[in-house]
Amino acid sequence: MTLKDKSITKVESTTIASWALAVCRTIDAAGIDSQKILDELAIEPSVLIDPHARLPVSQMTQLWRKAVLLTGDEAIGLKVANFVQPTSFNALSFSLLVSESLSDAWARVKRYYAIISNVLEMDIEHGEHESALCFNKIAERHYADEAIDAFMATSYLMAFQVSHGQVTPCRLELERRQPFDSKPFNDLFNCPIKYAANSNKIYYFNSDLQQPFPSANRQLALSNDEAIQAYFQTISQHAFSMKVTEAITIAMSLGNPLRDTVAQSFHMSSRNLQRKLRQEGTSFSELVENVRKELAIKYLTNDQLAVIDVSFRLGFKDPSNFTRAFKRWYGLSPLQYKQQKVK
Repeated sequence: MTLKDKSITKVESTTIASWALAVCRTIDAAGIDSQKILDELAIEPSVLIDPHARLPVSQMTQLWRKAVLLTGDEAIGLKVANFVQPTSFNALSFSLLVSESLSDAWARVKRYYAIISNVLEMDIEHGEHESALCFNKIAERHYADEAIDAFMATSYLMAFQVSHGQVTPCRLELERRQPFDSKPFNDLFNCPIKYAANSNKIYYFNSDLQQPFPSANRQLALSNDEAIQAYFQTISQHAFSMKVTEAITIAMSLGNPLRDTVAQSFHMSSRNLQRKLRQEGTSFSELVENVRKELAIKYLTNDQLAVIDVSFRLGFKDPSNFTRAFKRWYGLSPLQYKQQKVK
């Protein structure tokens, strides 16, 4: 498959980085050092506290897998909800807390869920007596079961706490297989749960959806909605550079990423590519360096790859150039980094 083919068929989904922060805090609470996991996955800790940062869903899925493997807890997604803060979803969290009712909050979740992740779409299924918040799959996009568990639990806790325990779900449908120990799910949601379902849905009685929230503040909710719109604008302003970064990553696996080759995959000239990147406050060379910087850590944690192999994989013709670049990025040589990881 060529770079052009890959850049057309593959669209990387992203998640707000604060999700990873909540996952890491949950891992730490279980007595596991999350910093070591972040190092293995080449995730910079500083990214997790950046309110505008986003992570590839593929990287988040690896984090979820590590969390389950190292803690041995299939229900870890449910526990993550306890570490979600009012600032975790940017201004959306505040808007949900001051919504007029759960129905009003759901409308905001449907409208603004892309803030949290664009790996799926939210919808609301209205019924005569009960309605559901639906997590709809998007073709060719994949996510961890634990990510759904976490957002289901977060949705439940938000409604339960804001309503002072008066609003609870009447049933759940989950695509995931039934866990070996389903007690944590039963204890939390306290309603019938159907596993191996065709979709992920959380149902509430319509009367509960319309029950006014004591914390409702329409003016504050609308003000936070404006902040959400501003955040969406920020994301869209950097959309092209994110796509170019993805193309560079693919090109890196095929050899040295050339600007002309990447530009052709977007059906534009090299000059136009640079112009569009400048409009987003970056450049092709800066994106290449960022990709190399992230992949360097990922490759160096692989015991099967020597430093010279990593150097060539990152497109450096001379290993000494890679060593100088790595020292500039991290303050030590690639060999020192590998030896440090062994210790």
